[in-house]
Amino acid sequence: MSFALVSTIMVVAMSEAHAGNPCIPADANCDAAVNVDDTAALTNLLLGSTVACDSCTGDLDESGTIDGIDLVLFVDSLLNPPAPTGACCTGGTVCIITTQAACVGAWQGANTPCDSGTCVAGNLTAFRPQHRGGGYFPFEQTTVSNADEDDADFGPGIRINGPNDLDPLGEDDLIQVSIQVSDAGGLVALRRSTGALRVWLTAQKMPGTEIAFDGDKTGALPFMPGVPQLTVWVEWANGPHGVGDLILEPLTGSLEIDRLRFHTFRSIVFALGGEDQVPSVPVNFNQGTFVVGVALYQLGYDVYQYDEDNVSANGTGAVYNEAVNAVANRFVEEVAFFGYSHGGGSTFDLAERLDIDRAGIGNFEITFTSYVDGVGNNSDFDISRETRRPPSTGYHANHYQVGSFADFFLDGGPVSNSRPGTTGLNVETVPFGAGADHFLVDDYIEVRTFIEDNLLLNTQR
Repeated sequence: MSFALVSTIMVVAMSEAHAGNPCIPADANCDAAVNVDDTAALTNLLLGSTVACDSCTGDLDESGTIDGIDLVLFVDSLLNPPAPTGACCTGGTVCIITTQAACVGAWQGANTPCDSGTCVAGNLTAFRPQHRGGGYFPFEQTTVSNADEDDADFGPGIRINGPNDLDPLGEDDLIQVSIQVSDAGGLVALRRSTGALRVWLTAQKMPGTEIAFDGDKTGALPFMPGVPQLTVWVEWANGPHGVGDLILEPLTGSLEIDRLRFHTFRSIVFALGGEDQVPSVPVNFNQGTFVVGVALYQLGYDVYQYDEDNVSANGTGAVYNEAVNAVANRFVEEVAFFGYSHGGGSTFDLAERLDIDRAGIGNFEITFTSYVDGVGNNSDFDISRETRRPPSTGYHANHYQVGSFADFFLDGGPVSNSRPGTTGLNVETVPFGAGADHFLVDDYIEVRTFIEDNLLLNTQR
């Protein structure tokens, strides 16, 4: 056979054996490598004694024929081998074949193909904090929105889980995170920006369920076969306060798939209902104090809701204990609380007790308090107006009405150095409060909004 005849041999279609891998013209034997082992195969192609094993094999100049020019280029490729190519994940499930140097994303290695599952899309979803030994009562399970999940103020708040933190009903300081991926077989890992973040497979930190970090990255996350969702629990294991990121990445490379930005809670907020008002799920919209508490919880505060009887006449009780634990063992710096009716009286009693015991508790400020028709709470039968300003509070709000026969003459009253105005607001003097009584005053949206807005202005998360 003449050389002229050989030079017109056309490249044939790729074989099934090599389908799915990137075609490399100089890889004449289709073993996914370019080396001297390809010499014999290229010679056979030039002589016409065999057919190409892939669509581009041997045609180094992409002329459509295999000839002497391709032989010269082949020798050059042996002396100056090109950088290997492989799959590059550029975001989500998008995959391209390129060199490691040219990959803007996560390079999967030399000669790796872009198969389904090579590149994984995913999502991290965090939830607002648990309460009282686990679970979410007295709130509904609440997700942190995608818009807020990487915000240092509105993103997922987390309690510092100090070694002396008291959880009498069981561990409740870990934040639930749901991890979802596009392919259950895709290998993904978590990266953290601070060693204070630890990750567990159980909310109660059961032995053997911690996901280990090697430096600041985990190994492949343990998804169940065929299940593209995994629930983990995130702990801020020690002080000091800070902001920390948890990032979902491919196991290889550092391409960010999704990110959560955690911030430690610097405050604690208490909502104290009136007599016979107890927190419920869903919230009772006729119990305005708890409606405010739910709104603040959804806005990212660490909120606790209580029946006002959890504060005794001398200020001690479950609410006091929770506040002291938060300051002493979780390094909380700000305490805010508000109450309706007898809850207003309990607000004063709690503030007074915290102020008296301040030296033995730790460093904290009472940044915000509020009464709504505050009534003293020395007993369940106390009907006296609560008109004393809570000791040492930085900001005090006060709304009240004037009682009548219809509401058993129950009412609050003016409190010095309170807002709105200088002594608070008698809601019956403004249009929205016309016809108010003790049982309606806490439900006005104007009253609720005033409490929410001014707690936001005076108390950090």
